[in-house]
Amino acid sequence: MNRHAEPEIIPFDSRYLDPAAALLAARHARDRAGCAWLPELDHDAAAAAITAAFAQPGAAAAALIDGQLAGFLLGDLQIDQAWGRSAWMRLPAWAIAPGLDLRVLGALYGVVGAWWLRQGIFDHYVVVPAADPTMVLNWVYLGFAIQQVYALGELADREPYNPPADLTIRRAGPADRQTLAELSGIIWSHQIRAPIWAMTLPERLHTLREGYAEMADDAEAVVWLALRAGEVLGFQAYFPAAPTPGDLLTPSDCIELSVAGTRPEARGQGVAAALTAHGLAAARLAGARVCLTDWRSANLAAAYFWPQHGFTPVAYRMVRYVDPRIAWTHAGEGVAG
Repeated sequence: MNRHAEPEIIPFDSRYLDPAAALLAARHARDRAGCAWLPELDHDAAAAAITAAFAQPGAAAAALIDGQLAGFLLGDLQIDQAWGRSAWMRLPAWAIAPGLDLRVLGALYGVVGAWWLRQGIFDHYVVVPAADPTMVLNWVYLGFAIQQVYALGELADREPYNPPADLTIRRAGPADRQTLAELSGIIWSHQIRAPIWAMTLPERLHTLREGYAEMADDAEAVVWLALRAGEVLGFQAYFPAAPTPGDLLTPSDCIELSVAGTRPEARGQGVAAALTAHGLAAARLAGARVCLTDWRSANLAAAYFWPQHGFTPVAYRMVRYVDPRIAWTHAGEGVAG
């Protein structure tokens, strides 16, 4: 394959499923070399993941060099209240042959992205393995920026932690519905501040309160509360994280730390550290080997805290907001979907 040749971009179809699976499985094997906790992905599983991604409404393209598949990109659409009109390139939905990177990636995104513009979709997301800094940088060159960090933390061999003597940690139960509802504002009210500026719409606040309250009765939720003198200062909620088809991040025997927060007046007092040590120790006793969590990259408190407590980034969600004023140029016309 001539690595200096211009790639030919054509619509992706079932003819390219087998070589695409080979590209994806090889990429994931390289990612696992940097983090053995990532789930395994053989050729058949890669083919199933690509088939599922291809079945989603969106745009799909393949890059050929000398008649061989050099890369593929499958993008699906997500149109709802939370994400607006957005297009997504999820972790199993793209892969590039080693050494080709930006040339092929840019050609693929140029075609698929133009199709999205034609549909009036200007918010573009991609999930990128953290193990390949060059590929992360290639997406940066294409105008994308890191927005969310996904990380795994091993539960074995953790350093012992002595919580503050005046802190009590207990599991939440049905009697804590109102308490959990009142805690629902901790995260979003922090996320809207500088330098995060992550929007939560006011019409979602009631739904958030209800969702937090429902965790008190959820048999799968393990919610820990940290209290001082009877006052709840912080919480963490854990859920089972069973791998699903096409999921390249969730290993077996995994638990997910879904939400965690500390009241502003109690931050810096060891509350989150105590909750984390307690929650992960309990998860390990229950049979989990690894924990999955995520945070906004601009949330500086989280960006410092979680790596300090044994979590290693394994993937990034990156985003590009295309200026919708480009529509006057008809930039997406003539692009096949």
